[in-house]
Amino acid sequence: MTRVLHVDTAVEWRGGQRQLELLLAGRPGDLWAGVPAAPLAARAGPPSITLRPGAHPWNIVALRAAAAGFDLVAAHTPHALGIALLAGLPTVAHRRVDFVPSGLKYRRAAHVIAVSGAVREILVSVGVSAERVTVVPDGVPTPPPGDPSRWGGYDRPLYGCVGALVAHKGHRHVIEAMARVPGTLLVAGEGALRPRLEAQVQALGLQGRVHLLGQVSAIEDLYAAVDVFVHPSEEEGMGQAVVEAMAAGCRVVGTRAGGVAEVLGDGGEVVPARDPEALAAAMVRALAIPRGAGVERARLYSVDVMVAGTGRVYEEVSRLLRRNGR
Repeated sequence: MTRVLHVDTAVEWRGGQRQLELLLAGRPGDLWAGVPAAPLAARAGPPSITLRPGAHPWNIVALRAAAAGFDLVAAHTPHALGIALLAGLPTVAHRRVDFVPSGLKYRRAAHVIAVSGAVREILVSVGVSAERVTVVPDGVPTPPPGDPSRWGGYDRPLYGCVGALVAHKGHRHVIEAMARVPGTLLVAGEGALRPRLEAQVQALGLQGRVHLLGQVSAIEDLYAAVDVFVHPSEEEGMGQAVVEAMAAGCRVVGTRAGGVAEVLGDGGEVVPARDPEALAAAMVRALAIPRGAGVERARLYSVDVMVAGTGRVYEEVSRLLRRNGR
């Protein structure tokens, strides 16, 4: 098996770090380099190579010193890709977001793993050769059965939304949509936009009908309780929460943002991004979808499928590099 050093310079816990945790568990022979104080270290174990946050020059030295023990570097953040390239290491870049990246860095990678077809198209649009981009969707564990009684007592229909309170997640659109539909919205997640979203709830008179819950433990209880799961993103590489919700049996409404529509397929309702009116109409229509309609589709995005697909890319890139004498 190809010896891979995974590099992640992040100090936050987001979807990309969760994917690396799952990948490391599925590839026990691999090691990782990162920041010891990062949440990933508490979940996946301390990094074998200590890095500093972001694009610190020290990281180039640390990676170059460790390179002899590995066939390949896998860069899981843009900063990780930058320092691996500056260290002169053969690198596979992982790209999980649909923001337009710096084409220069990604063109220099030996290969890029894109989380969705939409992300692949963006990479190609900035000059990355299509032959050097492979789509491997994120792996999403099936949530355990939840207890809906935890979230009882709210007026129905009960809508749920899961995601960090940041602009591209589009929470403001689903809050505006709630002014057009009856029922209650529960939003799980925390972030810098909380004060602005709270002010929006007040301005629309939705106190008592829209609840910003903050971080929620046992998210499976929320999935089990809601009548419809709503994913209102403006930009989204893939949408792990969409897969989780489908796997849990939720009716799902998503937007045509990044890879969301690609993932959702016929497993739910899809509407344009940034369109609260269309979102509200879809939220009502979704109540007629049979619960569990997306369960089979969610199995396409299992952790085992992700680990196997990623491993195939690593092996192929390593083989090509050996053939080319690198």
